[in-house]
Amino acid sequence: MTEESKEKILIIPCSGIGKPSGTIARLATYYVVEDLLPKETNTVCLPLLVIDDEKAGQMVQQSPVIAVDGCPYKCATKSIQTSKGRLVASLNVLQLYRDYIHLEIKSVMDIGPEGEKFARILAGKILNEIEKIRREKAECLSPSS
Repeated sequence: MTEESKEKILIIPCSGIGKPSGTIARLATYYVVEDLLPKETNTVCLPLLVIDDEKAGQMVQQSPVIAVDGCPYKCATKSIQTSKGRLVASLNVLQLYRDYIHLEIKSVMDIGPEGEKFARILAGKILNEIEKIRREKAECLSPSS
């Protein structure tokens, strides 16, 4: 399988403009998509799903998708489901933050060094979900004994 034909995993973050948790969701997604796994992952702008953009809808229907929600409204998860996307995992920034409450996130405009640290932790959680997808795919492809 060539790199070009390899199915990419989509990561769709919250677009919660005005909320630090939305900023962290997007930053963690960009860490994964741009820095850590650029050949294996991609992202789609959440508002494109909301407005029922045809190309964005096709992308979420054809690829495994991880939602990264910034708040309890779960807009990313719900939009993927509404678009009949292949949702394989859903992470919630605020739920995960409970385990890292000691990290001070400053503001939406400047999450600060601890906010950036939390975004990297969240990126690690996204990587864990990607690894689960890889394992499940490998199990499906391996011949039964």
